[in-house]
Amino acid sequence: MKVVEVPPRFRVVTTDEGTSTEEPDARTILLTRSSAFGDGGHESTRMCLQALAAFQPRAPFRLLDVGSGSGILSIAAAKLGGEAVGIEIDREANVVARENARRNGVLARVTFGEAWPDDRYEVVLANILRDVLLELAPKIVARVRAPGLLVLSGLVSTDLPEVIGRYAPLWGGPRPEVFERGPWRALVFRGSV
Repeated sequence: MKVVEVPPRFRVVTTDEGTSTEEPDARTILLTRSSAFGDGGHESTRMCLQALAAFQPRAPFRLLDVGSGSGILSIAAAKLGGEAVGIEIDREANVVARENARRNGVLARVTFGEAWPDDRYEVVLANILRDVLLELAPKIVARVRAPGLLVLSGLVSTDLPEVIGRYAPLWGGPRPEVFERGPWRALVFRGSV
């Protein structure tokens, strides 16, 4: 069993399938160990969880989770009173994410799939690598409903100028805040689109 504390709001418990006796609660996110990315141990995931907790929009809110992996960020949004849509190109990760949502009692408030939705969301999180963030920038920004919250993670410091340069004109609002954890960075854009 792996337990990761993510202050101020979350505790992530990852176990092998069928070995957990823990019950989900408003703070605890239960995950089954898998190859899907996102068990709360990586700095980029932890910064997304911290940003979501710190800038939590009023419930109910809708979140788009781009590159949803294990479903951890979508599950966190549901635990904060929101609804979430996770987009993931890895079909097996979507199966894992649905099972994790079921384990956490939030399956009715989250969906996972490969197709981009046409809707707009109060919060959009994308915890993926720089090249993918750069390629998807127009699609990602177009899914944020003003005044929105956009969190981009999976970056290192040398990625920031190029990513900010790509997103800032599309965003049209204040420059992003930068979260730092070890070598990893997350950008938090607030208040425009």
